[in-house]
Amino acid sequence: MSAQRDISRPRSTIEDPSSQPTGPTHAEAADPERVIDADDYRLVFQRAPDAILIVDSEGRYIDANKAMEALTGYSREELLRMRVGDLAVEADRPLSAERFDLLRKTGRTRAIRTIVRKDGSSVSVEAHAVALGKNTYLTILRDVTDRLQARRKLERSLQDYSTLMEICHAAVVSADCRGRVTSWNPAAETLFGYTAAEAMGLPLVNLIPPSLREKHLAAYARHVQAPPVKRFGRTIHSQALRKNGSELPVEVSVAVGRHGDEQVFTAVIRDVTEHRDIVERLNDALQQLQFHVERMPLACIVWDTEFRVVEWNAAAERTFGFLKPEALGRHAYDLMVPSDSVPLVDKIWADLLQGDRSSHSINRNIRKDGSSLTCEWFNTPLCDSAGHIRGIASMVMDVSERERIESQLRDVQKFESLGVLASGVAHDFNSSLMLILGNTALLRSIKGFPEQGIEHIELIEEAGARANQLIKHLLTYARTGRHNPQPTDLNAVIRDVEMFVRSSIGKPHKLVIELQDTLPLILADRSQIEQIILNLCLNAKQAMREEGTIKLETRRTQLDLQRSSRCVPYRVKPGHYVELAVYDTGCGMDASTMLRIFDPFFTTKADGHGLGLAAVLGILRHHGAAAIVDSKVGQGTDFHVFFPVHEDTGQPPGGDPSVRRPARGKRIRKGRAR
Repeated sequence: MSAQRDISRPRSTIEDPSSQPTGPTHAEAADPERVIDADDYRLVFQRAPDAILIVDSEGRYIDANKAMEALTGYSREELLRMRVGDLAVEADRPLSAERFDLLRKTGRTRAIRTIVRKDGSSVSVEAHAVALGKNTYLTILRDVTDRLQARRKLERSLQDYSTLMEICHAAVVSADCRGRVTSWNPAAETLFGYTAAEAMGLPLVNLIPPSLREKHLAAYARHVQAPPVKRFGRTIHSQALRKNGSELPVEVSVAVGRHGDEQVFTAVIRDVTEHRDIVERLNDALQQLQFHVERMPLACIVWDTEFRVVEWNAAAERTFGFLKPEALGRHAYDLMVPSDSVPLVDKIWADLLQGDRSSHSINRNIRKDGSSLTCEWFNTPLCDSAGHIRGIASMVMDVSERERIESQLRDVQKFESLGVLASGVAHDFNSSLMLILGNTALLRSIKGFPEQGIEHIELIEEAGARANQLIKHLLTYARTGRHNPQPTDLNAVIRDVEMFVRSSIGKPHKLVIELQDTLPLILADRSQIEQIILNLCLNAKQAMREEGTIKLETRRTQLDLQRSSRCVPYRVKPGHYVELAVYDTGCGMDASTMLRIFDPFFTTKADGHGLGLAAVLGILRHHGAAAIVDSKVGQGTDFHVFFPVHEDTGQPPGGDPSVRRPARGKRIRKGRAR
């Protein structure tokens, strides 16, 4: 060939490609009969993308193209002064001579070599050498640095993947599009019981329980026919089958890839038996906790760090009146904290967020309907595993009733103490009074006692009578007097004492009596009931100025829970009672006075001794009775006294009146003033 002849010429006679035509003329390209000559081959040689060297039989470089210059950094002139092995690294030069000898013998060699550039850097090349003629050889060099790096990276990745599969705790199983196992790691051996040798080529369906195989095969066929857009599929929970026939719950994550033209399915399989047991135990514990929280008598509230409700149990609904959907997400200040308690609650909340774990307080709160209650709060921060506060848990107890009972207990203790004191004073005073009155009686019996002295004796006896009345009040309050309860008709008592009451209150004051017929009997000491009626009427008279109206009513009453909670001296049971009501049109009382009206020796009157209502309270305690007092300044006062119905004679409304005790005295028509 002409190209061979040109290339094999001595180095001194090879033309510089820059002096050669850059390509065929338009006329030459259009001529189909034209034969490619040496200039055309020269042009191809220079424009080849791979580096090309021409070597003679002595190993000398006799030509090099532009790509060779770019690859090595040497000019063509510099390269033509070199021999085989000059571009090789020092360690590879003996091998270069051996490869050249092999080339001369066989006419062809191919190897990966490392050559040194002019700047001292090295580059990996694939050298493919062939004989052009008897004494000339062509070597094509291609830079394979990137390819070798990619290959080494791939090899490292494959090694890492293999290592990962070996140490992975989860079973990793790959299968081809026919559903047969192509890879099987040690964890899969442990999980399923098949060795890797047994598993290779095993149908995946052998790892599926019979009840799930049809579904598995259908899903596998769908993925083979229509590969998913995403390479990674979803994670599912299912059942797997071991070699010994036992089943186990598993979590399976499937990835779909390709190996050449074939799809590869890789599954990561985990035994979730222990995890499922833990989850079930946690669910059981959570359900038990929720059961107890929902049914516990204390209100349980969980707040976030912004003081907003995230949990609200049934007791909280009962305590504060808000249903759970109404309370969730709302701030405490919008639910139950009154405005005057905000500063105190702010401090408690700040302390809790700082980690105070022993918060306990008793606060006034408000319900949904606006009513007030007193609550005892136990609060504790809720922390995560890092110790950061994620919320606050509160246990709340409504102590309004407890406070009321404690207040009543304090009052009872106070009254008991005063009763003991009053009893002692009354007995001692009565002994002295008897001595005084006895001596006045002796003085009266002396014959010839001066008339002027008799007048003084009468004054002493009048004072003694008043003192004796005071002693009776003291003894009544102290409950040490005579007590003889009998089945009693309250209407009859009122009729018997009516004239005495009218004379006691005086003509300027009007007395109205309205008595309900056929009242049940009560078990009472008649004289003490008369004293209650007289004391309440006298108290009503003193509350009015020159004139006014006092009204007495009796009726059968049904006390509900709300009204019974207002009773004094103690809360009575809801049920049937006989009610005595005393109304007046007097000056009324303010709230502070109302709190003390039953206190011994408390009075708002200049000449009062403060024992009238205290004596009434003592009688009520002795009879198991109670009272409710309503009063407003300028609007008068209402006393409602409730006597328990006598068990042997009490009848509900409409009962047989034949068991009633006949009324004593003259009958008084309803609504008629006497």
